[in-house]
Amino acid sequence: MDKKWVYRQVFGVILGFIMTILPGNAQAVVPDLLPQIIINLPSHTLELYKGDTLLKEYQIAIGKPSSPTPTGEFSIIEKEVDPCWYPPGKGIVVPSGPNNPLGYRWLGIAPMYGIHGTNAPWSIGGAVSNGCIRMQEADVEELFEYVACDTPVKIEYERVKVRVDASGRASIGIYPDVYGRQRITLTGVKQALAKAGLDGLAEDAFLKSLIQEVPDRQIEFAQIHKLKINGTMRTEHIISIAGEKQIPVMALADSLNTSVKWDEHQQTVSRQNKIVPGKRRGNSIYVSVEYLPALFGGREVWNDSQNCLELILPVAKFGGQVLSSDIYQQKSVWMVPALTVAAVLGERLKWQPDTPELFIHGKAAPIIIVDGQPFITVNDMGQLFNMAAHWDGQTQTLELSYPLYMIDYSMYLDPDEEYL
Repeated sequence: MDKKWVYRQVFGVILGFIMTILPGNAQAVVPDLLPQIIINLPSHTLELYKGDTLLKEYQIAIGKPSSPTPTGEFSIIEKEVDPCWYPPGKGIVVPSGPNNPLGYRWLGIAPMYGIHGTNAPWSIGGAVSNGCIRMQEADVEELFEYVACDTPVKIEYERVKVRVDASGRASIGIYPDVYGRQRITLTGVKQALAKAGLDGLAEDAFLKSLIQEVPDRQIEFAQIHKLKINGTMRTEHIISIAGEKQIPVMALADSLNTSVKWDEHQQTVSRQNKIVPGKRRGNSIYVSVEYLPALFGGREVWNDSQNCLELILPVAKFGGQVLSSDIYQQKSVWMVPALTVAAVLGERLKWQPDTPELFIHGKAAPIIIVDGQPFITVNDMGQLFNMAAHWDGQTQTLELSYPLYMIDYSMYLDPDEEYL
């Protein structure tokens, strides 16, 4: 038997199997990377996206009120260079050239509707067409080269437009009701902000002035910054309002598996007997970044190129794993939560919060109460748990470890093998 023939047959079977499974896998991954077009009629804008990334925004002209541009979900169904124009009801053909109102590119999205160039560039930004989308000639030629047939096109009618650009600038625009379809209310504007994850970042007075003014453009109201905590990028963001960086403190506490207390009446945030001013914005509580050292300690590293603030906050580790972020420093002495340490080490103890007293091996342990919980200094911890502690200021890590020598605990056992 010819070996080459056998190899070809085997290769064909393998290739056929791969081709049967690839389309399904591709469909699960590729759509997020395909370009898509979003057109908003009140703002006269066409946005080109790739996945969730905005590549470019173009100014457009839309249909006049008597022949409005349709809204809904479409796709590019045809592409044509140097299109001819067939004036409705005229029975004539206008060839490509300076007298053709379609310009030199046509992207059809539905029968009789399309995205095209124009021989009237001054019309861009108006409501003047018979329903089609007009673009500046250079813009439509650029778009024509980037998109293909089947590219999704979504046409919306949203008078409130919320945006966060690539630099983190958050803006909101209120646009004219070109077709008389949508009334703007303060509640609706705040809902749009909440949907964009910007709930509570703009004051009501500011939003009311925009609704009354209808500025017909985007107005910046905040700056959004990325947040990284102890090497992990968070989904929450830091915000800058009036030049002050603020952080959602509950999210920060959650990432550290610790807790903070919010006093609505006093408008303050407290942790480990330390109190700083706070502010409620929507459903989140914010504190100024300048107060973070008081609440959490640690250090900050700002990265301009990534628009990111990295917080390196103190944690206690045991065996390379995070033991607790509730460590506490008082007069240069580190303390750790006694209950957490004992639980991890498997030590038996008795905690009497009413007294308050903590018994380890039947003896009262020296503790300090912080936010109602017993803390123990690293020095006392070494004596009670036979552990050593090393502080690394660069990584803000209190590394706990067992010393090399072993201790015989048999003297503490009663006949029932319980710790006294």
